[in-house]
Amino acid sequence: MLLEEIRIMALATPFGSLHVPHSVPEKRVSAVERALEWCNTIVTDSSLWQPRTIRKHIAVERSVNGKLVTIYPILAAKQDFGDDKTGFSRHHLPVMVNGKPVCVVPSLEMTGQEKSALLHTDLVASLLQLFYAEHPPLKDLPGTLGKALYPKAFPGGRYDVLGHHPERERLRNQFYQEVTTDDDALAFIVNLDEPSLIHCHHFLNHLSYPKCAQFTAERILDQGFSRHNLEGTLWALQTMDALEPKRHNDSLPRFMHHPGDDVASHAIENYQPASDVDAWNVFSSVLDNADNATFWIAITRLLEYPKLLEQLLDTCQELYDQSDDHDFRRTLLPWMSTHRNMDETIQVMLEVLESHELPMFIHEITTYGNWFENVAFEMMDYGSNRLKCSIVAASVMNTSFDRFPLWEQLLQRSSGTVITSLIPYLAHIGTDRAFRLIEAQTNHDLRFVCRRAYIQIASFKTHPRTSEVLRQGTKSAFKGVRLECERQLRLRRNEGLDR
Repeated sequence: MLLEEIRIMALATPFGSLHVPHSVPEKRVSAVERALEWCNTIVTDSSLWQPRTIRKHIAVERSVNGKLVTIYPILAAKQDFGDDKTGFSRHHLPVMVNGKPVCVVPSLEMTGQEKSALLHTDLVASLLQLFYAEHPPLKDLPGTLGKALYPKAFPGGRYDVLGHHPERERLRNQFYQEVTTDDDALAFIVNLDEPSLIHCHHFLNHLSYPKCAQFTAERILDQGFSRHNLEGTLWALQTMDALEPKRHNDSLPRFMHHPGDDVASHAIENYQPASDVDAWNVFSSVLDNADNATFWIAITRLLEYPKLLEQLLDTCQELYDQSDDHDFRRTLLPWMSTHRNMDETIQVMLEVLESHELPMFIHEITTYGNWFENVAFEMMDYGSNRLKCSIVAASVMNTSFDRFPLWEQLLQRSSGTVITSLIPYLAHIGTDRAFRLIEAQTNHDLRFVCRRAYIQIASFKTHPRTSEVLRQGTKSAFKGVRLECERQLRLRRNEGLDR
């Protein structure tokens, strides 16, 4: 097995080791690595987010409005690599509130300036950034997460109904006293008025009462678009999916324009188009409103059809040209740049961005020309750690110029956080030039920088000086560094790389 294949299979990240299937493109692996390093930078720089090991995964947690928010960057990475056994559904970020999963999907409203929406890890980084402040801006919170954390400020959500409700309890008790068969359940439901019907799906199991559940689901869906029973509408759609999957699928396009984000998201995520043409006709209709929270979900679905990519990009270009919304344009442009050379438009955007907007924008863009070298050197003088980390991420993706002079300057003039964000990329390049730049950091004054440098030196398994540098590390002033180097040397002996 080739060395590069071995390296990709076991990917070391700040949140634990990550297995990467060989089928995952190298560009996607690099993008996920960038996003995880960005997550680590945010967590490291914040006193609010705290890392915690939960079931062998390193998660990050903080308290928001008296509730515990838990986010799993490593699970987001697994989702990006196609793992469907993380415990979170497709396109749902690995986020929990008080130990319960919350439906947070890629959307324009995640941070107010979202972004690629293609990688779970990118969106997790943006979510961590959103909660970087003690009190995050409510207007920028994803709807369902806002409802979980601030139920009074987000009325009408599923979290409004988690508490005790007297009428629901009365109906539940009456139902269990009078109902023994599916026909009994149907007779019970038929006689209820609409306000009472809202409470019944909480105890109406489609496995035990399929006829009654279907009747109730159809009755709810026939009521039209109502903001007053969003949870019931979701239940009805899910019930129809279980009992009448074809009818459920046929009904989904009209619910993509539902005023409730949860309902519209469900419809877009679950619709199965009959063809590429059907996919375009249905999903592109959601793109007419960039302020809609489902905009990016529709983008994600359309990306499942490679033949539609150019048509999608042309449509997004039209939306960009026609929009006067600065935030939307700042969000859409980086995503477009991952699929098409947008260098000229990016250079124009850079001239109008405020200084606080630069780090996220630079981190998200993909550039293709050597013009970025001069821009990167100029921005390096701004001194912001966040911006320098973004320069690292953007320069890694641009191979049109010799990046080593830029990286050498970043290593010499940056904080430990920036240095540790760059070192993994140098290791991934794997050349002797990269080796020497990393080796220079093994004598850094900061322990965590020094340790990270030695870990990445160890990834150069066949370099002639790897063992020599690791042996030097066993004499480090830092105990943790000494132990790490001893461990890496043992691994090399076990693998037959050293005698």
